[in-house]
Amino acid sequence: MFSRFLPLLIALALPAGQAQAEFPAKPVRIVVPYPISGPTDIRGTSRLTKTYKLIAQHAPPAISDTLARAVAQAIRAATPHKVVLERQPGGATTRGAMTVARSPADGHTLLLASNATIIINPNYFHGVEYEPSRDFVLVAPLVTMPFVLLVNSGLPVDTPQKLAAWLKPRPGEINYGSSGEGSTAHLAGELFRRTTGVEVVHVSYNGGLAALNGLATGQVSLMFAALPLALPYLASEHLRVLGIAGAGRFALLPELPTLAESGLPGFEIEAWYGIFGPARTPDAAAVWLNERIAAAISNPATRFQLFALGLEPVTSPLGQFATRINSELEKWAPVLRASRMPFKDGAS
Repeated sequence: MFSRFLPLLIALALPAGQAQAEFPAKPVRIVVPYPISGPTDIRGTSRLTKTYKLIAQHAPPAISDTLARAVAQAIRAATPHKVVLERQPGGATTRGAMTVARSPADGHTLLLASNATIIINPNYFHGVEYEPSRDFVLVAPLVTMPFVLLVNSGLPVDTPQKLAAWLKPRPGEINYGSSGEGSTAHLAGELFRRTTGVEVVHVSYNGGLAALNGLATGQVSLMFAALPLALPYLASEHLRVLGIAGAGRFALLPELPTLAESGLPGFEIEAWYGIFGPARTPDAAAVWLNERIAAAISNPATRFQLFALGLEPVTSPLGQFATRINSELEKWAPVLRASRMPFKDGAS
């Protein structure tokens, strides 16, 4: 199926000089949306009795900040105009997305968005006002972010299959944590539940660090954690990693098998980040931006930095990544809409 995120394919055939004409003509704004933290909520169980203090809990996630700075630097190096990072909290990242959707489509306002903003939120939460394929155009893919399956080290399991076998005779007794209702981690947990046929209770935390604390202290028994969050703790005595949920092994962890290799065929889920503009962004502007952002992401020093953070730089062509987004929308939208929630401004 032809993706509505693909209008740049024709523009990419433009000669470089033509693509660069008269852009940028003024400062470029990159909107970096992030969710507002709120009270921890355990659905289906009693409320937490412990309070966790998170450092800078209202700050944008470090990954978003790192990627936004890399993009800003790439643009800034090729223009005398300023590049401004505008961090917008709230609405589970939808507020920032709406700002860009309503901005002039001239290439000077961009959105740093993840699969949560483009795929999960508008299909999972009622009341989200933007339609991704109608309101945005993909300008440049940035990175993919793998997830790993972690269990509390007290569990007598060391493979995903053994975990499923241990869970099956305990329906509804075991909790799994996530970084928030409707997050990629939540989606990964639901995919695991459906794939293995186990019954586990979802515990929604405000952020991955809080969920990781819950796992280490035994409040939950398992979780899917974003690799950048999990990397510093993979050697912890409180946690055990069972596999990675991506299509392939991660370059810096070649010994860690995928879940598909570990007895869950077809199990694949990961997050991603990209730069988007408002629909009808001029082709010349979009091509100019794509060329510079893609060059920055493919720079060896940048690639090394991203890998070290637990991120996989995207090397696929723009059209191929746009097709991936379209495929994910078709795959996950019906699943997400089947369990839609009322929109809450503080959702993670």
